[in-house]
Amino acid sequence: MTTHDSAWRPSRNLRLHPGINFSSMDVGGDIGGFVFAAGSVVAVLIGLPELAPLYLGSLAAGLLFAYVLHGWLTR
Repeated sequence: MTTHDSAWRPSRNLRLHPGINFSSMDVGGDIGGFVFAAGSVVAVLIGLPELAPLYLGSLAAGLLFAYVLHGWLTR
């Protein structure tokens, strides 16, 4: 051990845990997720009302993009 090593540090030869794999988790698209997302938007708009035009513009652009994409894919 050198002076900058500590005794509690695990060996470098141990395998690391791969961690949580979020790609294998099921996520339900139910009303709870919608309420959480809508509540988050409302909370941000209450705290920062100057962002309302940005939210409305983003919503309009997203709806227009979804409409165009749906029309293009169902042709």
